[in-house]
Amino acid sequence: MKARTWIGSPFVPAIVIAICYIAFFVQLLDTRHGDVSLFVIAGGANVDASKVPAGLTVIPNIGGYDGLTFYRLALNPFTRVRTAHGIRLDNPSYRQQRIGYPFIVWMLSLGHAARVPALLVAVNIIAAAAMAAFAGAFAKKFGLHALWGVIVPLYPGFVLTFSRDLAEIVAASFAMGAIWAIASRRSTTAAVLLACAVLTRETTLLLAVALAAAWLIERLLHRERRIGAIAFALPIAVYVFWQIVLAVQWGVTPLRAGAPGRSAPFVEFARFLAAASARRDHQQRLYFLESLFLAAVVITIVLVWRRSRAPLEWRLAWLGYLAMFAILPHTIWLEDFGFLRIFADLFLVSAALIIPSSAPARWFTLFVTANLWYYLAKHVVMAW
Repeated sequence: MKARTWIGSPFVPAIVIAICYIAFFVQLLDTRHGDVSLFVIAGGANVDASKVPAGLTVIPNIGGYDGLTFYRLALNPFTRVRTAHGIRLDNPSYRQQRIGYPFIVWMLSLGHAARVPALLVAVNIIAAAAMAAFAGAFAKKFGLHALWGVIVPLYPGFVLTFSRDLAEIVAASFAMGAIWAIASRRSTTAAVLLACAVLTRETTLLLAVALAAAWLIERLLHRERRIGAIAFALPIAVYVFWQIVLAVQWGVTPLRAGAPGRSAPFVEFARFLAAASARRDHQQRLYFLESLFLAAVVITIVLVWRRSRAPLEWRLAWLGYLAMFAILPHTIWLEDFGFLRIFADLFLVSAALIIPSSAPARWFTLFVTANLWYYLAKHVVMAW
C-alpha cells in the first residue's frame, strides 16, 4: 500500500522532470566545454568584458540575450544604477520588474558573484521539478495519476528559456502552484504564489485578473464563492506597488517602458506559418513544426472546452492569453525564442484545462509536447 501511495505522489513527476532537465543540462554543458556561465549568453554593446565579475565568459561578436539582465540583477536585484559590474541595463524599469528569479538566485548566492551562473541554472531545474509536483497535485484533485503533471514542464519553449537563463520556468512554477492552490481552496497560499509569479514575469497578472472576474461573476450570480478575494487582491496590489516603486526610481513605469506593439488578430501568425510551410531549410522546418504545435494546443482546447472540468477562472484566463497572443507584433515572430516564450502562459492555462478533460486529449498533449521538447533539446545541443 505504501509503495502504491509513493508511486502516485506528486514527487514522482518532479523526479522525472528533474532527471530530464539535468540530462539536458549535462549535454548542453558538455557542448559549452563545461562553462556554465555560457548559459548567460553575455555579449554585445551592453557588456564591458574588462569589468565583468570573474567567472563570467563574454562571448565576442554576439548581441547577447536577456539572461545577461537576470545575471546582472542576481548580483544586486535592488540596484539603482544603470551600469555596474561591467553590464548596462538597457531598459532598467522594464527589466527590474521581473525581479523574482534573480532575487532567488541572489539570496542563494549570499552575495558571491562566482556562484551566480551555476545557481541560475540550478534554480531553473528546481523550479521545473516544483512545477511538475504542483501539476501532479493538481491532477490528483481530479482523481488522476500525478504523473500527468509532467505535461506542464515539458512545454517545448522551456528548452529555449532554460538554455539561456531566462525566467519563464520560475514564473510558471509559481503560477502552477497558484492553480493547484485554488483547486485546493487555499486562497492565501494561491495569493502568495501568484504574487511571486507576478514579480517574476508580469504577464502572469492575467491569472489574478481572471480570478477577480470569476469571483465577481460568482458573487453576482449568488453562487458559492470558491475563491477568497485575497487570491487576486494581493498579487494585483503587489504588481501596482512594484510598478510605482520602479516608476519613481527610473522615471517611467515598466508597463510604459516595455509596452509591446500589436497587430490584427492572428495576421502575423498566419504570415509566419505561411513562410515556414515552405520548409526550404532546417530553420523553416523547425518553425513549421513549432507553428503546428501552437495550433494543435489551441485546437485541442476548442475540442475539449465543454468536457473539461476546469473552473471558470482558468477558462477566462485562457481566453485572455489567447487574445494577447493573437495580436503579437511582427517582431515577436522573428524567431522561436520570441513567440515560444510568450506562448508559455497560454500553454500553462491550456494544461489546466486539458488535464481535467479527457484521456485522449491528455495522451495527445503529452505525446506532442514530450516529443517536441526532446527534439528542441537535441537541436539546441547540436546548434551550439
